[in-house]
Amino acid sequence: MTSSAPTSFPKRKLGVTPAGSFDGPLEADLHSTQELEQLLAELGLYKSKEETARQEEVLRKLDKIVKEWVKELAIQRGQVNTNVGLFTFGSYHLGVDEPGADIDTLCVGPKYVNCEDFFTILCGILAQME
Repeated sequence: MTSSAPTSFPKRKLGVTPAGSFDGPLEADLHSTQELEQLLAELGLYKSKEETARQEEVLRKLDKIVKEWVKELAIQRGQVNTNVGLFTFGSYHLGVDEPGADIDTLCVGPKYVNCEDFFTILCGILAQME
């Protein structure tokens, strides 16, 4: 039985399409953008500097709490790896979150940390802070 597979394939361009233009915005585009930004501000769809600062402070506190939690677990379990990181994603990370929106956050830590630890140890730490 012989194979009839082609020996060469037609060349195709895969991936992102090329830009329609590399020209900068027209004066009308800049004006429309300015009008849109003004409308969005009037509708209260931009966060205040105070809210942004509060969100950043919450993330700093959460980072500190999570690091303390993993350090406590490492001591309890005789582990030395206490590397842990918080990563934001979603609308907050993209910078398109609305006032009062949540901050989607992912905690990545060592293998010895699990969900049960979250509900026992970390929740205890948070309760002590209230």
